[in-house]
Amino acid sequence: MGAITEFDFKLLDAISELRCEALTVIMKVFSYLGSGGIIWIVTGLILTAIPKTRKIGIFSLVALAVEYTVGDLMIKPLIARERPFIQHPWIDTIIKHPGSYSFPSGHTSSSAAVSFMIFLHNKKAGIPMMIIAVLIMFSRLYFCVHFPTDILFGVIHGVLWTVIVYILLNKIIEKKKLTSQ
Repeated sequence: MGAITEFDFKLLDAISELRCEALTVIMKVFSYLGSGGIIWIVTGLILTAIPKTRKIGIFSLVALAVEYTVGDLMIKPLIARERPFIQHPWIDTIIKHPGSYSFPSGHTSSSAAVSFMIFLHNKKAGIPMMIIAVLIMFSRLYFCVHFPTDILFGVIHGVLWTVIVYILLNKIIEKKKLTSQ
């Protein structure tokens, strides 16, 4: 684990070299949007409210709920990885210190889950959502509140649960169609 953590800190050091006033303001916006998955919850609710996009919204909210349950409620306490600024107290995060464990990144998992679900249903709408997701993910590295491997696993975690939910919900819908005929 020492080599991975060493790599993580080297990458965080390189990213912190990018810090400037303008970028900090932008990254604060994206980090805030990802807090509590709020942007993804609101997106899912809006999509659910529109009949044409209801399926995407429901699928997104289910993926978000599954990803959160497994990631934040099960994996984080099990792994209990301390955040970079806990391991190296001299790190300046600029933003308020999150109180939960670091692995996996909840901002990243929720962003990956919903943006990828939207992409699976509608590539054109999914691409801007993925750009927002990547900016949210990067903001967590920019502020040194997550390790790069937290982000990497968060992407894998979010996408994995999205694929599982996508397959299962489509099978349920297909089965329902067959039984109602």
